[in-house]
Amino acid sequence: MVKYQSVNCFEYIESWSYYIEKAKVTNNNLYLIFDSIEITKKHPLNPFNNGWEINKATLTFYDFEVIDAGYYDCSHVQKQEIIFDKDCLYVPTSLLELINDFTLVTEDMKEQNETFFEHCFEGWAWKFGEDIWGYFKICYTRMEMTWDSFYNQRDT
Repeated sequence: MVKYQSVNCFEYIESWSYYIEKAKVTNNNLYLIFDSIEITKKHPLNPFNNGWEINKATLTFYDFEVIDAGYYDCSHVQKQEIIFDKDCLYVPTSLLELINDFTLVTEDMKEQNETFFEHCFEGWAWKFGEDIWGYFKICYTRMEMTWDSFYNQRDT
């Protein structure tokens, strides 16, 4: 059950390394469901004096559109240090195929104005192999983060 709701709040998400438990698209909205996410101390809904983990978090991207989605195939690269976008072959794929078994590691707001946001996400695309780096860029009108509780929160 959703108890908390926060809109366009990426600046309040603490670091990044979150596994997507489930992803779905309904009515032009993208839903990314996580077991947990950590929010910063400064999040307006955080009642604690430090960053805190939230349970059953969902990020909903409204009126979203996929700009690009794919992964970097580095199977032919023989060197120790790899620069994904220079050394590896980029393989386009569908967004839902890419993020089925995906860990988000980085996010980067590319553009933002009064009508839309353009956002890039990168991370491990486990479905395609153990060391496969995935990338997707989406455009959306609004992002909403919802969750049901704070980790170890006691109902009062």
